[in-house]
Amino acid sequence: MTHTLLINSLPALPFGDRFSRREQTLQDIVQRLRLVDPGIKECVSLVPEASFAHRSSVLTVNGMRLIATATTPVRMHSEPCPEHASNYRIIIPFVGHASLVADGVALNCLTGSCAVFIPDVSLLAETSLASFLTIGLDSGRLEHVTRTMQGLTPSSPSGLNLNAPRELSLQVGRVSFEIVFRLLSRAVDQFMYEPDLLDAAGLDDCFYRYISFLLEPTLFLKHSDAKSNSEFSRRKLDIVCDYAISRLHQPITLTALEQVGRMSKRSLHYAFQSRFGCTPMQWVRQERLLLARSQIHSAKNGVSITSIALSCGFTKPARFAEYYNQHFGELPSATLARVIER
Repeated sequence: MTHTLLINSLPALPFGDRFSRREQTLQDIVQRLRLVDPGIKECVSLVPEASFAHRSSVLTVNGMRLIATATTPVRMHSEPCPEHASNYRIIIPFVGHASLVADGVALNCLTGSCAVFIPDVSLLAETSLASFLTIGLDSGRLEHVTRTMQGLTPSSPSGLNLNAPRELSLQVGRVSFEIVFRLLSRAVDQFMYEPDLLDAAGLDDCFYRYISFLLEPTLFLKHSDAKSNSEFSRRKLDIVCDYAISRLHQPITLTALEQVGRMSKRSLHYAFQSRFGCTPMQWVRQERLLLARSQIHSAKNGVSITSIALSCGFTKPARFAEYYNQHFGELPSATLARVIER
């Protein structure tokens, strides 16, 4: 079997198959993996050299490091890296499995069952023929996002346990987080065609939020505190809405809205459902559509729908046209054509 055939027999990468790099040597793998694990020291193939194959795709989104790997069986060793002590890793298996020993703790990373959380500790790992998504995280940002989602002050404990390596169940209630991260990886894959839009898309915020759920689901499965109107005032929601309206042309995340309103995720959603009958992000989209329609009605000859869409915070003009049609019953181009004819 040729090396090309071996490469083609590898599982698909979580993202970036079309942009992936083939590692020719084990040292190449070490250099590549150091992007998310600076302390990695060694990688050893567990199959004969003629059967060895490895591919990877690496991406940084607003400081968050993602690496997709597909590999024949290997053994890896890493040690703590003091200058990167705030860096943590989540390893999510998409195909195959890995057996790990992290700081003396035996862990399993198994597709459809469990991911692993690894702080900056010594690590030994052996993989099967496998495909993994590894996410390099900043502990400070992770704690900040978790506090914000709970509506806590910056000085409050986040409730996260980041001290020890552990397995993370990929099934939380009726939610499969394997599916969640597969969908996020597909979104990353699509934005690789338009890298200028990647940082603006807010995918890094989604990753951090879902990882918070995965790390400590009990923080977010407690009885809802959102049913009491005394938990949040109309003034708080007004502040959130004013903030969003002033930034419709910029990326807006749920984390930012929660932080501005000092509301937990549940409280924020309940407030928007009570007043507007929709979720916070649906409301933001409606406001952007209203802004876009206003700009179209005042548009001069030569102005494009794409430029209006982008100026109103829509990163995908085709999706903008779809939302516009659903909301107003016609395509934005039809509205613009009537305006220009006047």
